[in-house]
Amino acid sequence: MTKLKDKKSVIFDLGNVIVDIDLNITFQRFKELGYYIDENFLKIYHQTPIFKDFEEGRVTPHEFTAELLQKMKQGVTTDDVIAAWNSLLGDYKEERISTILELRKTHQVYLLSNTNSLHIDSCAYRVPIVGSLDKLFDKIYYSHEMGMSKPNDIIFETVLRDADIKAEETLYLDDSVANVEAARNLGIESWLVEYPDQWVPQMNQLLKETIQ
Repeated sequence: MTKLKDKKSVIFDLGNVIVDIDLNITFQRFKELGYYIDENFLKIYHQTPIFKDFEEGRVTPHEFTAELLQKMKQGVTTDDVIAAWNSLLGDYKEERISTILELRKTHQVYLLSNTNSLHIDSCAYRVPIVGSLDKLFDKIYYSHEMGMSKPNDIIFETVLRDADIKAEETLYLDDSVANVEAARNLGIESWLVEYPDQWVPQMNQLLKETIQ
């Protein structure tokens, strides 16, 4: 049972924790543009180097879209590829934002996300209540800016060191089993978020208990 009083910091993942995402939408859009996919798109995502390279900042948006265009049908434009790529991004909900703001009154709050510049440009500046993600967190850590990604231990260790926080005093929320297990192995108590709104009532209850 999590005791929020024993924690000084909370680290959040972004996709399907704070903002809704649906990879299947991009999968369908890519197929419509001629990208041949005959199996699980998530598997292809993890096995195709360009996606990892973009997520870790080794290629530019231009290089990323140019490589994808080579796999699309004739007539598809860069704007079409970007629109399809960003189509997986859904909405924020105010209650998630409100809970984080309440949490921030008593704790340091950070964001750690495997992401890329195109997705951030599309979703980081339409956050309810506060307007942008940088106004919601004490500090933000993006994989494409750090040159590394979860579930590699080094990204968690880098965040702990840079933020000057201790693993045992930190709570981490993520929708990926692999990421949660990696954080736990480093001594960070972690919640597996199975759907985006799952963590909100639990966190709100812990906040109430903390101020009692």
